[in-house]
Amino acid sequence: MYRVLKSTTSLTMCVALALPVGAFAQPVSDPQASAEFCIEEGTQPDFPCSLPDGTEVLDAEQLNTLREDGTVAEAFRAEAARTAGIVNAETQATAEAQALARARVAAAAAAEAAAADAQAATDKAASDAEAAVQAAAAKAAETQAAADAKAAEAQAAMDAEAQAEADREAAVAAQIEADAQARQSAEASAQSEANATAPSGQAEADPTAAQVEADLAAQQAAEQARSEQRAAEAAAAAAAAAAADSGEAKADVVTEEITAEDTRSSNQEFSTTLNSQTNATTTADAPAKEDDGMSKFEKALLLGLGAVAVGAVLNNGSKVMSNSGDRLVVQDPNGDLRVLKDDAALLRQSGDEVRRETFNDGSSRTTVVKPDGSKVVTILGRDGTVLRRINVDPQGNEFVLFDDTRAEENVVVNELPQVEHHNTLASQQDEEALRTALATQLRDNHTQRFSLRQVRDIRQVRALAPEVELDALRFATGSAAIQPEQARALAKIGSAISNAVHNDPRTVILIEGHTDAVGDAGYNLALSDRRAETVALALTEYFDVPPANLITQGYGESNLKVPTVTAEPANRRAVVRNITGLLRQ
Repeated sequence: MYRVLKSTTSLTMCVALALPVGAFAQPVSDPQASAEFCIEEGTQPDFPCSLPDGTEVLDAEQLNTLREDGTVAEAFRAEAARTAGIVNAETQATAEAQALARARVAAAAAAEAAAADAQAATDKAASDAEAAVQAAAAKAAETQAAADAKAAEAQAAMDAEAQAEADREAAVAAQIEADAQARQSAEASAQSEANATAPSGQAEADPTAAQVEADLAAQQAAEQARSEQRAAEAAAAAAAAAAADSGEAKADVVTEEITAEDTRSSNQEFSTTLNSQTNATTTADAPAKEDDGMSKFEKALLLGLGAVAVGAVLNNGSKVMSNSGDRLVVQDPNGDLRVLKDDAALLRQSGDEVRRETFNDGSSRTTVVKPDGSKVVTILGRDGTVLRRINVDPQGNEFVLFDDTRAEENVVVNELPQVEHHNTLASQQDEEALRTALATQLRDNHTQRFSLRQVRDIRQVRALAPEVELDALRFATGSAAIQPEQARALAKIGSAISNAVHNDPRTVILIEGHTDAVGDAGYNLALSDRRAETVALALTEYFDVPPANLITQGYGESNLKVPTVTAEPANRRAVVRNITGLLRQ
């Protein structure tokens, strides 16, 4: 296009310069005037002659007359003016023609410049488009590379998880084999001893009433010891909180804003080692460690109980059997296993402000302020166990959920109402039936108030609040996670619990976790406790059940639904109880 315009412009200029310039025609004599012009002054002209205006002069006398009256002079002046006008017109026409030629040349130059500019713009647009295409291609390649890297990372994670699952299954199978061989050996040894001491053909005797009575007595003695120890710790915690309130003692205060990264999710696994005599390996969702390698929970226990290392003996006489960072499994002086954890950890939700006061004896008080202005105030013993919890609504109304800082009433186990076990399966009930089941109490005329510790520790006390089994929820071997698609199984019970809390803000629900008998008892205890916590997290995440109204407790393999040492899925379960009535007089 530029070359075409340039050629056209050159041609136009050549044509313009070659065109003739317009001018006025030269005057000619009137064809009817054949005489010469009379001369105004000077020699005598030949007669007849004519003046410039066409007047014919026949002789000298007439010419003199015309000169005298000014006719001759006027005629010549008019002729001179006419001639000058013609010359001026010709000059103007020439100038206009030259101006027109120059305009044409300028227009041609402007057209050429415009064509050059248009070509430059076209070339730049093409260059920009090519650069954009190249940039888009580079970006697409970068995005594809990132996607490929993520896909490879995800595949690697899946492969690692599959390998870990295979390792867990192998460990479980090995443990099952070892337990089976140990039981067979023990049974063979017992049989040999029985054959050596008993008369031939005498069958093995069933447990006697004396043995049952002895077991109850041992349970009663252990309960009495735990009650005395807990009473002393609760009194110390209450005194420490009161001293801090009065200004008589100082507390170490830490305030933090909770974000999503600080919270736990129900679909997360956690780290608990199969070998209860070794420390657990920290995983991505294990509790965060401080710079010195200890979690906040471990530091609190170190202050309150003096040790957290596996094999160490705590200040209360218990021995640490395993430590997963957020949980310790300990064996008390009576030989019973217990799991220690931070009972206030469940309350931490994104958007909360948490203020924790740690007292000199290792006990603490946690105040959780919710975005709506409501509060949850919890006093914890030096081992992290919850002692007292108060809910404060946005209007300032207080609701005491339980208070283990008050003196406990002694529990005589064999005087408790004898309850026939009835298993309510959540999947087989509608929501109204579940509400009724949660509201049922089996206390008869027994009106004793129990502490939360007694409900947690004494099976016969828990039995006074019927259990509802979450039978549609089944955990994989070694797992405590609940995937989102599994949470649908909790919809009816979640709605029933939420409704109960709405009707009575002092409602307290106990969530129990259980395992099968495969593996180490300490490992199973920690695993079952985390399963209970996972159920509580799911109820809060999906059905808005307030976490302050939930208490979680794991019981390991101590209460098998199906009495077997094999990997029975029915034993890997969770149940809930409404223990509100047991905590009130």
